[in-house]
Amino acid sequence: MLLRTLKIMYETFDQRTQAYRRRSPSPVPDTNSDTDEFPQLSINMPGQYPMTSYEPEPMYAGEAEYSDGMETDTDRLTEQLEDTQLGSDEYEDHMEYVEIQEATEDQGFGGARDPAYTIPPDVHEVAFSPKHTRAFDENGVSWAIQWEVARYVTSYPNFSWEHTPLHVVPQLCGPSADKAATLADVLLKGEPLFLDYYKRERAMRQPTLTSPWEELDSEETYIRDNNRGVSIGNPGGKVQQRLHLDISETGGGLDFKFTLEQPTKSKSCRFSRFLGSRRLVECHFSMKNAKKHKAAIIDFFVKKKLLINGRLFQAFYGHQGKVNLMEINQDFHRSPLSELGDDNRISLTDFIAWHNNLHLNSNQTINKWVSRFALGFSTSQPGMIFRPENIHFINDIYATGKTKASAASHEIMTDGCGFLNYAALKVIQEKMAWESFCTCVQARIGGSKGLFMLHPEHRDPSEEPQIWLRSSQVKIQLNPEKEKWSPVHYILDVLSGSFIQESSSITYEMIMSLSENKVPDRALAKLLRDTIERDAQSMEPSSKPHGSKVLYDSVYATHRVLQSRLRQIISLDAHRAQALIELEDEDEYEGLTSAKWEAGPDPFSGQPASSQEQVLGWLQAGFSPTDRFVMEKLVYLQKKLMTEAVNRYRIAIPESVRALIVPDPLGVLEEGQVFFASSQPIQTNRSGLTHCITGPVLVSRNPCIQISDTRKVIAVNSHELWSRSYFDVIIFSTEGSRSLASLLSGGDYDGDTAVMIWDESITSPFQNSHKEFADPSIDFERVNFNKSKVVLRDIKAQAELGKVDITPRLVEAMLQQISPNQLGVYNMFYRNCAYVHGLDHPQTARLGHMFTQCLDAVKSGLEVKPEVFRLDRKTWDREPPSCFPSKAEEDNSRGRKLSLPPRKISERFILDVLQVVATQETDRYKLKLSEMRERCNSSYNIDQDLIRPLNEAEARVHKHPQFQEELASIKAHVKTFRDHFIQARNNMGPYSTQARYGRRTKKPSISEDQESIRAVSEDYSRKMPSNLVMFSDYEVSMVAAAYAYQEDASRGRIFNFCFAVSWAELCAIKARASGGAFVTLTSGFIESLAIHRKVAKVFRNMGNEESEDEEV
Repeated sequence: MLLRTLKIMYETFDQRTQAYRRRSPSPVPDTNSDTDEFPQLSINMPGQYPMTSYEPEPMYAGEAEYSDGMETDTDRLTEQLEDTQLGSDEYEDHMEYVEIQEATEDQGFGGARDPAYTIPPDVHEVAFSPKHTRAFDENGVSWAIQWEVARYVTSYPNFSWEHTPLHVVPQLCGPSADKAATLADVLLKGEPLFLDYYKRERAMRQPTLTSPWEELDSEETYIRDNNRGVSIGNPGGKVQQRLHLDISETGGGLDFKFTLEQPTKSKSCRFSRFLGSRRLVECHFSMKNAKKHKAAIIDFFVKKKLLINGRLFQAFYGHQGKVNLMEINQDFHRSPLSELGDDNRISLTDFIAWHNNLHLNSNQTINKWVSRFALGFSTSQPGMIFRPENIHFINDIYATGKTKASAASHEIMTDGCGFLNYAALKVIQEKMAWESFCTCVQARIGGSKGLFMLHPEHRDPSEEPQIWLRSSQVKIQLNPEKEKWSPVHYILDVLSGSFIQESSSITYEMIMSLSENKVPDRALAKLLRDTIERDAQSMEPSSKPHGSKVLYDSVYATHRVLQSRLRQIISLDAHRAQALIELEDEDEYEGLTSAKWEAGPDPFSGQPASSQEQVLGWLQAGFSPTDRFVMEKLVYLQKKLMTEAVNRYRIAIPESVRALIVPDPLGVLEEGQVFFASSQPIQTNRSGLTHCITGPVLVSRNPCIQISDTRKVIAVNSHELWSRSYFDVIIFSTEGSRSLASLLSGGDYDGDTAVMIWDESITSPFQNSHKEFADPSIDFERVNFNKSKVVLRDIKAQAELGKVDITPRLVEAMLQQISPNQLGVYNMFYRNCAYVHGLDHPQTARLGHMFTQCLDAVKSGLEVKPEVFRLDRKTWDREPPSCFPSKAEEDNSRGRKLSLPPRKISERFILDVLQVVATQETDRYKLKLSEMRERCNSSYNIDQDLIRPLNEAEARVHKHPQFQEELASIKAHVKTFRDHFIQARNNMGPYSTQARYGRRTKKPSISEDQESIRAVSEDYSRKMPSNLVMFSDYEVSMVAAAYAYQEDASRGRIFNFCFAVSWAELCAIKARASGGAFVTLTSGFIESLAIHRKVAKVFRNMGNEESEDEEV
């Protein structure tokens, strides 16, 4: 039966019937087997866009229905590769399709069974029922709801397809935003067997910021219309679909079990916008499994596609514990439907040809070719579309005497940085809603990446937007005729703007570099003391005038509440573009609501999720900073700051800035000169407020490994650069024998940030080390590494010679990075050697270069020689010194290794010095605040304001004894849920993680613990006594809040329960009792407010003047 129309229905659930499904398991061998064969796929790699869209034709084996859709690829790929040679029959296909019997029409009666079906050997069933797939298509059930039903099947042991009767399917039709919220009510509610499942689904409801349903609904239009990521206004691609893979060992091999996870509105990237969110799936697995079963995982995904509701997903990229899959233009037991955009799907070969064409990039090594797929996953936002004639290609600037052919990477003086004209940057500013004009942006366009800064000449706002791409920026070769590019390749995908961070913090690696380049220990120790003092005192309450407001401002600033609140209202895909995550953080932002509770306060009690927000809420409601529960949170927040100071040596340098580095666009800076001008005034000790930094400065960047990775240079005030508004970027000279960026840990200008320091206590004693440390020895690579020299054209030639599909070989290459590499191990080796010998020792320098080579291993194809690794491990795999930031070892070996040899040089190691300083200082401040807390706690009396509603209720009942039972019911309700709360906090009782997830030993995570608390809060609110005679529902909530407070006060005075379930009521009671008028604001408004910095400064000055008067 064909789909006639997409229905939008709103019906209720009446009854359930059953359907039967039959599945066939798909065992996976534990090792790569030469006898396992691949299905023969087309090797067609079409080279032009637009590509012809076509509807896959059903392919039958007997009465089997298996829609392939790959037939038309062969001719096109053969034409593209007609001049190449293939030479391997490794993946030659001998697969036979097993007959699939057609099903008779079923009307959904009880006892109806699915037709028998056999899963082909190149397919692994994750979640599939032929009858439900057909019913979903015929009734127009959205993909989001289909995914959710399949999630129930894979997630809950007792829930199967037979628990979704076919006659119920029409009730699932309609917008996902409406139906997803009621799906648990339709399928789970009312069934005793599914009671725990239902509770879990209610607890998993997502806040608006991360809820995916409306976004998926809006994307359906783009998918049907085949607008592959070309929309700028509403680009889509913001929903992430995830699978979790569990691997268990069986007698004959491995068992792969996939569980669907709830979709989440998250980041957006070029791939997700081009394909559509629903066409991409991320499969996650533990790093332990990735390391132990790497070969089996790769073998599985090379040979098998995943089957979900009749659609097939094929792996195409892997990285660090995850595999990315895309929906291809093949179906199983279903026919493609144009109404659902099925005719716009493409094959994996077409996708490869679109992104990284084999023919045009065949001169790349296979490792470099694979690494280019990471560009499509960069979190970005579409900024603007360029006309083909406004995209220009220009040459780089090279070191003196060098050319494009002869220059090494460190001799490319403009490596990674092109230009945009003023008109283009202005359009981007408006699109990104940036407060100020950015001098440059980090972005992707076509096959290029890097920074694009303001062109020195093209400043006319009336020009058409234009862009200039450097040769060094082009990573993927597209069609030489720009007019034939995909429309997506004309879009500038913006990652971030030129934002700066003042008073930046330096890492422990930078601290080591400063110390070994002659910065005295006392200077670094003073900076650490100052940082600890600022952080510690910011959490100390004060009795000075406006002390509560000063404390409010301190907590707000120190704990970055503004950034946290912005993350709650700004879409996750825009976090990087709005500088809400670190500029240099190239790792994909995985904060998919782990963090679910960071998206807002408890919707039932109103309690904020974070401790800092709770302190702010108490202060603005009129509670005293010395109230017992406020002091407890202040102690906790201060402890967090102090722990970070000890463990991470977080030193904030007031006279410093972190910003993007760019090459001199005018060529006016001499070698060893830099230029930095801020669009806003910056404080300096030498000249007060200024815009332009001058004099000796230090520049460095992460990872600061070699002793030469921090350089002293001269900052100058260049009138030419200043007059052309090159603000908020650090500009390096293009003169000399090598780029300054390359001296900073092998950096370039494609988006690297650097710290610039002008604090004279650091810059004056600092001495530059020799540049020879920046580069490894000539034979370093040959001695230490094996290098893969497999070139793409050779793989193509072998494939054609053997007349086999090249796709499995490519997929195998693209999945090689799923397991952890040796980066972390060599970082430990390097740190141990640095501790023993110092940074200027040859062994330390060598291990540092081993570490940085491991950073680039994905694209370089370098693998550490086994004998080299064995020797390094034998020498340096020792117990690390306690002064280094600690983390759990992957193999849980911490504390069980051989001890490290003693330090070979006389000077104390700087981290040993700072560890003592940090411990002494933090202990002093923690003791001070703890003593203050004890004094406050010992004198704390029950807040009469908070129990007034209870006292008034008891007085009313005393006058009307016949209503005593009503007050008793309120108290009983509070006592019952206080018991539930205590049990849940101890992972016991019906609201615990143990009860809801079936876990009996694992300690619940912070997120799970908060989930349990909010589950208690929800039922506390929903089951509150109502419709009483003596008390209105409003009065009931107030009396219950007061009684909850009294119960906490009388039972240990730990006020966790009362605020967890009655936050809003208790804060309202206190605000009303504060005297005078008070302001009523909704949470949306109050979370948008803060104390203006000028007002905060006045409050602080008033407090200081009061202190001076007292001293006089």
